[in-house]
Amino acid sequence: MASNGDLFKGFILGGLVGLAVGVLFAPKSGKDIRDDLKEESDDLLEKAKEELDKIKNDLGELKEKISETIERGKTVFEETGTSEEQAFEAEINSEPEEKKEEKTAKSKGSSTKKSRTTKKEDKKA
Repeated sequence: MASNGDLFKGFILGGLVGLAVGVLFAPKSGKDIRDDLKEESDDLLEKAKEELDKIKNDLGELKEKISETIERGKTVFEETGTSEEQAFEAEINSEPEEKKEEKTAKSKGSSTKKSRTTKKEDKKA
């Protein structure tokens, strides 16, 4: 059985042999391969720039839609706020009338009590 050191040496040796065979039997020269890699990287860079431009345009459109939605929301909120404010003011204005009625009812009730006590005192006298 092979030890770990022998296995590692075998991987290294196999890699070097594969590299040598690849270089010897490569269909293109090193210069041609470098040129091809450069062209492919330029193409990838151009595609990345195009995608970035698309994303920027999409984000710009999204920003406009969000701004429009926010403006519509503000308008609706302001309209809703005014009707709520009107309802609140109406409630506040109606409150003193209710308190007046309560005060009137309380004062009538207390005057009834006073008149009863006065009648009792008159009977005693």
